[in-house]
Amino acid sequence: MLDELNRFAYDLVWTWQPRIEALFRTLDPDLWKSTRENPVMLLNELGEEGLQKACEREEVRQALEAARAAYRDYYDRHPRFLDAKAPLAIAYFSLEFGLTECLPIYSGGLGVLAGDHLKATSDLGLPLVAVGLLYKHGFGRQDIDAAGRQFEVYSENDGSELPVQKVEGVEVEAPIGNRQVRIGVWKAQVGRVPLFLLDTDLEANPQDLRSITDRLYVPEPDRRLMQEIVLGIGGVRVLRALGMDAAVFHLNEGHSFLCAMERIRELRASRQMTLEEARLVARAGIVFTTHTPIAAGSDYFDPGLVWDMLSPYLAEVGISFDRFMDLGRQRPGDPRELFCTTYFALRLADQSVGVSRLHGSVSRRLWKDAWRGLPEAQVPIGSVTNGVHMPTWIAPEIANLLSRFVGPDWWDLDPADGRWHAVYEIPAAELWNIHTEQKRQLIELTKERIEHPAVLDLDALTIGFGRRFAPYKRANLLLRDRSRLSKLLRSSRRPVQILFAGKSHPADMAGKDIVAGIVALAREEPRVVFLKDYDITLARHLVHGADVWLNNPRRFVEASGTSGMKAAANGALNVSILDGWWDEAYRPELGWAIPSGATLDRPEVDDQAEAEGLYRLLEREVVPAFYERDEAGVPQRWVGMMRASIRNVVTQFAARRMVIDYFNAAYGPGARRVEQLRLLPDWGG
Repeated sequence: MLDELNRFAYDLVWTWQPRIEALFRTLDPDLWKSTRENPVMLLNELGEEGLQKACEREEVRQALEAARAAYRDYYDRHPRFLDAKAPLAIAYFSLEFGLTECLPIYSGGLGVLAGDHLKATSDLGLPLVAVGLLYKHGFGRQDIDAAGRQFEVYSENDGSELPVQKVEGVEVEAPIGNRQVRIGVWKAQVGRVPLFLLDTDLEANPQDLRSITDRLYVPEPDRRLMQEIVLGIGGVRVLRALGMDAAVFHLNEGHSFLCAMERIRELRASRQMTLEEARLVARAGIVFTTHTPIAAGSDYFDPGLVWDMLSPYLAEVGISFDRFMDLGRQRPGDPRELFCTTYFALRLADQSVGVSRLHGSVSRRLWKDAWRGLPEAQVPIGSVTNGVHMPTWIAPEIANLLSRFVGPDWWDLDPADGRWHAVYEIPAAELWNIHTEQKRQLIELTKERIEHPAVLDLDALTIGFGRRFAPYKRANLLLRDRSRLSKLLRSSRRPVQILFAGKSHPADMAGKDIVAGIVALAREEPRVVFLKDYDITLARHLVHGADVWLNNPRRFVEASGTSGMKAAANGALNVSILDGWWDEAYRPELGWAIPSGATLDRPEVDDQAEAEGLYRLLEREVVPAFYERDEAGVPQRWVGMMRASIRNVVTQFAARRMVIDYFNAAYGPGARRVEQLRLLPDWGG
């Protein structure tokens, strides 16, 4: 029994299979909650005696049988076969992975996107392995002081209490200047996909090297570069130590840029290749995804720091320091310029993409100097629009509706499958009642979490806003006209309530000022709530229960915005700036577009004008549509938009589609190029 439960606990397929998760919840609901929904801690706390006692209860026996069936159904299902025309093994590198709240190795959207990528890859059966870091303290949980200011609380992660297992007998070294750091390995099993997490907190390392994997997104440049050495160089070496000969390396953001350099070093060491030959061979199998729409969002390192950390390693590779630096400079040959990881990754990757069609255009303009003299239209940066893992983010009740009307395999259907038309046959009253129940659960969770007085009404139009509190995301745009906002909130006939959630980066003082402003508003307005410590669990409740999802960044600065996809898949209607994914998804029957005068050629944004457009949209269109009801109290037009939103987003913006796009555009072609190079007489692979 314990062995079986441990197998369920250490396979993160439970994070998107509700019947398996329900087993842990049923074993001890209070303990499940107090452990932050951590099945490993739950089983440890219960012990064998507690488990035996729990399994005497009928509801536990039934939950166990349901979990067994779900586990069996998942692994007995033959995944979609994708013919690569070449041996295909993909190695996916990311500095963060958001898979579940009880594995705190993520900060926000980038990590959750990486986690969804792995889950969808498991569903599809693609041969992919992933590499990241196991952080001792993670990113830090958010708390709010008496003055309304954000501060961070760091707790220590114990690998023995996380859904990860130590890979015994495997350690590698990576260079830190003239020293070597020892790296241990843990494994998280994400369905069919293994995620290897690197750990420098080993007794063999001096204290300054042990602490490399302490925290995610450390602000100190030297510690950040150390982390990127461990991820990029150490990650490739770990795969080799595990006997994994990946053909394609996918760099999720520039943090793993040194993976490309380690591939060059491997090729030169295994065969007498020139530097240029090794670069071309390595490049064939490298895919790079850039997520930042602003140059300042990349990592930049001072030449002196790069020299101190990497010069012995570069000598081993056989590349001069100046040549290496030029690969990461906007203007090669300028010794005063900092080293930029994005420029380096773009120049070393055979395929580079942004994360939405609009972001691809922004990226071609932003990074065109990586190909100096090339017209912007010919800059080789494409796009693969992000998607979200629908089985993870769609409420089980909505998933059951889709199973009934579309089919039990709805999450694996092609977008063009005619069965999707059945979404429009879902009875309006049934969909509305399910949404109202999700909203009730959100309000209950909100009441448990908030510390200030609030008046929340199940029948009031509920706006959700959940994301990182970076200044460009403008969480405070609605605060620009407090009089109009107050009228929306305090209307007796058609009230509006707003739930805010989000963290600022610990070093982002401007973002923390915005958090403080929202907290102050929440303490004054009982229909405004700030939910602290935004995490995956809270995000799931928000996207399940919100009526409207608000996203109002400065245009061209939101690369994708996957939270809006998650909300829309649950029937929430987006009110958003035409940026990121919404620029290609928006249609009037799906939601609303906040007017913006910004264009790619004239990106200047008028915050006041866009706030005015947002107020006008809420007052004249969104609020009236929500409160327009039939005799039974059902907003028929609104529910019609919910159906359209669900159908469009689940088919077009799923992580399943995203992974297939990566396969068609990058993984498959990259694997074929690598295989062709293997067949060359001088291949040293």
